[in-house]
Amino acid sequence: MTTQLTAAAHRNDSVVLVGWDWKHGTTIPGCIGFAITRIDKAGKREILETHMPFEGHDNKEWKSQPSTVWPVQRKWWIDFTGKNGQTYSYEIQAMSGSPGNLSPIAGCVATSNPVTLNTKVDETFEVAFTRGILSTQWLARTLGLNAEGEPDFQKLIDALADFDKKDNVIREHLMGNVPAMLMAPVSECVTDGGHVYQALYELSSKQLVDFLLKHLSYFSLILGNTGKDDITNAEARKALHAAGAKITDRMIGAWGIAHNKSQVKVNKDKKPTDVTTGSTNWTDTGMGCQSNMVCRIFNAEVADNFMDYWNRLLADNAQQSLEFRRRNAKGYSPITLKDGTVIETYFQPSMDDKTKPQGVVPLSPWLTRVKGLMEGAKEVLVGEVFYPGTPSVVHWMAEIWDKRPDLYQFLTVSTPDALKGVKCKRRKGRHPLFTIATGREQDFADFVKELLKLPDAHAITHGKIIVIDPWGEKPVVIFGSDNLGAKASYGNDENGVIVIGNKALAQFVFVNMFDINKHFLSRAAARANRNSPRTGRLALTDAWQTVWSDGFKAREAQLLATGKWDGSGFVDDPKLQPEWVLPWQPRPKTTAVGAVPADTNDTTATGSTTPDKHIDPAKLTADNMQPFVEAVEQVELD
Repeated sequence: MTTQLTAAAHRNDSVVLVGWDWKHGTTIPGCIGFAITRIDKAGKREILETHMPFEGHDNKEWKSQPSTVWPVQRKWWIDFTGKNGQTYSYEIQAMSGSPGNLSPIAGCVATSNPVTLNTKVDETFEVAFTRGILSTQWLARTLGLNAEGEPDFQKLIDALADFDKKDNVIREHLMGNVPAMLMAPVSECVTDGGHVYQALYELSSKQLVDFLLKHLSYFSLILGNTGKDDITNAEARKALHAAGAKITDRMIGAWGIAHNKSQVKVNKDKKPTDVTTGSTNWTDTGMGCQSNMVCRIFNAEVADNFMDYWNRLLADNAQQSLEFRRRNAKGYSPITLKDGTVIETYFQPSMDDKTKPQGVVPLSPWLTRVKGLMEGAKEVLVGEVFYPGTPSVVHWMAEIWDKRPDLYQFLTVSTPDALKGVKCKRRKGRHPLFTIATGREQDFADFVKELLKLPDAHAITHGKIIVIDPWGEKPVVIFGSDNLGAKASYGNDENGVIVIGNKALAQFVFVNMFDINKHFLSRAAARANRNSPRTGRLALTDAWQTVWSDGFKAREAQLLATGKWDGSGFVDDPKLQPEWVLPWQPRPKTTAVGAVPADTNDTTATGSTTPDKHIDPAKLTADNMQPFVEAVEQVELD
């Protein structure tokens, strides 16, 4: 009897996520994996290649082989090799046989829907994501090692800065479509007579600074300060002033940061037409060494809200006055599009006080809305954050996880400190709720040590994104500059956007969330299970299917292949209680409280349910952190 496969493809601006599934509780006899063939609009077929060999073989030189030779032993794959603007569908073919002698299993094949790789989601939204995850085998091998035997980060720094170099593969790969997206509003003004009103936090990328210096008459900029000494922005600020740019210095005091990353475009008649926002700072690090999002919203009403906020920023004179705060708290009316999509816009600070209080922390209207939407999730609740502080979406994720074992949930965080004072249940047979960004820290099998971040960098995952029910009746996407924690509502200039009812956008963003989470999950699993008998090789028999035939992995595959999540039967033992996500040790009395990355400006964990402690990353093991059930799987092709 032939096994019936179901397959579906989902895309964002640069990658395609393909999922496939078959009847749960069954395996495909003799199936040793799947070959994946990409088919373009003209019908041209290309077999995708992989890097993981079979048991008993190696791939020390990291050469690729067609998936008809080294097949995929799981139920999903992420294609990083498609070309911008191209339309593809994917054929998933079960393979049998032995290494070096594989053949297709007749009739066990499925073809996905077509998808197009570009930034356009629909007529309202255009979105791009950075591909700035540094902990990849491709980048580690491209950079090579420095004199200290570490991945050569200086080669990376030089590549990111050299924007004029043709065929700069490292820079182009890591930054993707983001630089063009950031420059597009001003570029368009050259021919359409418009003007752009920018509010930026960090500005140091030579490419972007030079671009602004060449287009002085087309923008007006409110530029925040990056700390008391403004080291990051000082050079660009000086150059723009000297050139006569329309620039206003917004030098916020020690209580907060001018954290916006937005651009409002107006037409030649001075009417707002669109706004570009997201999490991406205008730096080489922001575009090339972090996961970030840029979203352009083509809606005059949304743009008008951002324009009003920009004008109030200008009039506020860097004081974050009570009047300014209370107008932010009042908010703006939701905007309903013709297709039923609802867009909500929020701005910070919106609390009367400039600093977050001790003890119980009142939530801003923005965070109250975010928390309520998260609690209303029906099937899927996922996201990515940097370091939102306390309280934040991290804590609400844990609370919802503990109450709702039926939900599909995960949250990727940039640093262990983001999980400070957090408890949640340890469920067997599931991936963990939280995944910390990490890299391969040592050579293993055919994998070499990776670069996780630049030596002085803070953020790895820098997005501030929540996606709810992307295949449901009421999908939600939450994004913007706001770190999704209470501190930002008190002390920071921020913007936040909530989009409700747009499946195309929700699925587009979900692909990025899934990509990032699985990338770091496989590396965190390797870190937490250093002594496991894993080999980093493909199985020689069809036994690999066992963990995919039923349970969580099968349900996840069903979600990707059909858009349907089935959380039925996922229940907790009544005796199961929340536990600390991470290990703890008292902070030595002689050690001052360490500086927190400037992007959060959150120097305390006020409101935490534990004493002030710090995390020792060296002590993160399988025994003392949330369990990782994922095996070390095939590495993604990036």
